[in-house]
Amino acid sequence: MRIAEMKLKLDLHTHCYEATGYRAPSLEIVRQIVDQIKARGLDGIAITEHWDKDYGFKVKEIVEQFFNNEVLIIPGREVDVKEHQEVELYLPNGSTFRFLAHPGFPVNSYIIEDVQGIEIENGLHNWHINKERVRELAEEHGLLLLKNSDAHFISQIGQYYNEISLEELIARAK
Repeated sequence: MRIAEMKLKLDLHTHCYEATGYRAPSLEIVRQIVDQIKARGLDGIAITEHWDKDYGFKVKEIVEQFFNNEVLIIPGREVDVKEHQEVELYLPNGSTFRFLAHPGFPVNSYIIEDVQGIEIENGLHNWHINKERVRELAEEHGLLLLKNSDAHFISQIGQYYNEISLEELIARAK
């Protein structure tokens, strides 16, 4: 079975730059990230800094060069779109998978445009997610339901995660 077809344990919403005290990715920083991913029993994470996609690509490069791809790093970013925030994941085939992050925060609106997923669980903002409404939206728009940590500290990485294949993300991506 190819890795793209395997079900992987992935936390698809993390902020490792903030989690490491706003320090540039170094071998030491990436080791902390990799160690936490492995300690949680995950196969990988998406690094989704606010507006900055470069951090995730730098961490991915270090993992490939110095950690023999022990874990999967998917670069991405979190962006403000109209009245909500979306996460963009830059997948290995060059496509982009987008999902609505912590729906209902910062405002209680649900604009579903050009997204393929929606968070139903979010470790940082779980208190305001209307799970019933999110399920309805997912069914109505064919969205993938996601559970992510939204980690802002290393220890939070992997508190929530998804069991999904890269193939499924790629199939839904644009």
